[in-house]
Amino acid sequence: MPRPDKGTRQKLIETAKTLIWTSSYGAVSVDDICKAANVKKGSFYHYFPSKQDLAMAVMDEYQSYKIESIMKPVFAADKPFAQQVDDMDDVIIKDNKSNLEIHGFVCGCPLAALGSEMIGEEEQAIRLRVEELFHECQKYMINAIASAVETNQIPHVDPKEKSEEVHDFLTGLMIMARIHNSLDGLERDLKPGLVRILGLNQKELVAAE
Repeated sequence: MPRPDKGTRQKLIETAKTLIWTSSYGAVSVDDICKAANVKKGSFYHYFPSKQDLAMAVMDEYQSYKIESIMKPVFAADKPFAQQVDDMDDVIIKDNKSNLEIHGFVCGCPLAALGSEMIGEEEQAIRLRVEELFHECQKYMINAIASAVETNQIPHVDPKEKSEEVHDFLTGLMIMARIHNSLDGLERDLKPGLVRILGLNQKELVAAE
């Protein structure tokens, strides 16, 4: 029996990422993924025992991209905190605009979209994995806030609590952008909200642009 092509696994991951992100985990079936990827069902199960396992692989790949392409460059230690925050604002807006152009509507955060679906016991493994990935990204914000406090760039705050507040704010904005299918609120409220939550000086943030 011929073995599936080595590119098949990646094709399934990319296809599932697009289908789940632009629709929902619950609405997308294994058949839908196989059809869109032009992959036989046997090949799917060669790589993934279930749709849940594929979703896990999708999340892990997205997380690798997010860490290497977003979190590390944005929170580079040699940048002032105001510049880090300004860069984070820019990349969030840029990514959401790019995905709007590609898909035709606002997709928001793929992890938040996926995790918010997982309310039943059957898919708790996905919810827990989303939670783990969020915490992994939050470490970059925690370290950046701690450094900013130590160097008197922002008022004294608890870095972990403040990073959670920032994360909840960002996630809420992107979920609402997805619901309204509009980036107006995200573009209007993101930077002022970050300035308020983090106690930044608006002039410093403008200077970082």
